[in-house]
Amino acid sequence: MHLQIISLRSILLVLLGIVLSVSAFSPERLICLVNQERVSRSMRPLVLSTELNEVCNRHSVMQAEYQSMTHDRYDHSPMDKAIKEHGLQWQQYGENVARGQTSEEEVFDVWMHSPPHRKNILNPKFTHMGVALGQPGYYWTQGFATLPGRFSGPVCP
Repeated sequence: MHLQIISLRSILLVLLGIVLSVSAFSPERLICLVNQERVSRSMRPLVLSTELNEVCNRHSVMQAEYQSMTHDRYDHSPMDKAIKEHGLQWQQYGENVARGQTSEEEVFDVWMHSPPHRKNILNPKFTHMGVALGQPGYYWTQGFATLPGRFSGPVCP
């Protein structure tokens, strides 16, 4: 009986460790990483956009559903169409996608070591950012836009 209690206790501790090691996704954490990088280069921080978060979320969920990383939507239309459908009058937009990274820090590191993704993150014309994570499979979408007017937000919301 004592051995069964120890085994059950060991199993529970292992499961608790697994649960604690999986952190909740935080759009604020990812924009903080992006903005810290931008500010370190004397660039304006981006504003976290609820509308861009929604666009990114739909895209990440679609990627997870189809288990396919893509820049196109399910109907093969580009992401700028989704941004327009949300009523955003963008002047410029960009998008980063990734699959498999398990944390904001990991996906940020991957994007920063990829020249096209890094170019989006450091584009001085962008004013706003949205981000989402689709499961299962860790499908990340990061959307950028230059929206009318001049906006500034905190480095870390």
